[in-house]
Amino acid sequence: MRRLALAALAALAACNNGEGPGPGFGSSITTAPQGTSSSGDASTSTSTSTSTSSAEDSAAASNSSTSSAGSGIPDGGTPPDGGDKPPPGCMGKVDLVFSISSSWTMENQQEALKASFPGFVDTLETAFAGFDYHILVPRQYGPPWGIPGCEADCVDTCPTGPEDYPCGAVLEPCDTVKGAGITFSAGWDASNERCDLAGGHRYITAGQPDLTGAFTCVGSVGTSGAGVVAEAAVSALKDEINAPAGCNAGFLREDALLVVVAIDDVWDELSEGTPKDWADALVGAKGGDADAVVLLVIANDIDDPDSLCGYEPGGEHRLRTWTQLLPHSVFGSMCVDSYDGYFADAAAKIKAQCDVFVPQ
Repeated sequence: MRRLALAALAALAACNNGEGPGPGFGSSITTAPQGTSSSGDASTSTSTSTSTSSAEDSAAASNSSTSSAGSGIPDGGTPPDGGDKPPPGCMGKVDLVFSISSSWTMENQQEALKASFPGFVDTLETAFAGFDYHILVPRQYGPPWGIPGCEADCVDTCPTGPEDYPCGAVLEPCDTVKGAGITFSAGWDASNERCDLAGGHRYITAGQPDLTGAFTCVGSVGTSGAGVVAEAAVSALKDEINAPAGCNAGFLREDALLVVVAIDDVWDELSEGTPKDWADALVGAKGGDADAVVLLVIANDIDDPDSLCGYEPGGEHRLRTWTQLLPHSVFGSMCVDSYDGYFADAAAKIKAQCDVFVPQ
């Protein structure tokens, strides 16, 4: 099954003007990136109290009165010490990354994801008063399909593409950056339009008027490419892309729980690094706090003797290993009729971790 998927990728590359995902990537992710919004260790302070006897209280009161009378300055008492560290709980702030493969075999999985999304959000909105979300779908690699190759023959549509192909599309610099939030996809089964996101961000925020419509637009990544879902998720969290001038500026917040959802129909043999690298990168993005990360992976389960997709042993299922390396994760088979159950499990983990989360 994996050999078939990889052969299909080679065929797609030939159709796409001979341009595939590229032979490699410029930097290693063996060092976990830090979230831009994190700035060192959390500041902590403690307050203490002591009890005294009645006699000691009286003596203290007398000394205080004498001191105040002698100086003419009222005694304001002992100043506060600044209080305790921030209260636990993410206060409904959740940064969600949906990393979605655009392989030619992914049409059903993308539709199942979009069908499950509204129920997932409803669950989180019920769990959190004033649910404050950031939702980002990272680009896997390269420019949208058909650009620039299709432009030469594009009149009303692309002769080798879908009827709704956007011939007049103008790319923005971040449209070609791996890990940047998608606002424009093109190709078969893609949105084939520029998504209108509130605030001019490359991610959806709580101010989005039509949340489901916006997610349907950015989540329709199409089936004219391929996927490096783990690498794209990690790339979306790097310092430089979340810096003030970066493509994802403002996405990653230090006081928000990080939730990563990866959807693929293979084992992600193309992403650079190892499952441990990917796990370390997610934890590193939250200042080293593994309890601030929830991971949901939906992929084929052919490595499982009880597989829903058909048992086909051999090799390491890298996406399953990724979930096993993180303490708060869910692995689901893509071969179920609905992803609702997996999203319900993930929502329960999000609520549990949000209740105990302390910003770093």
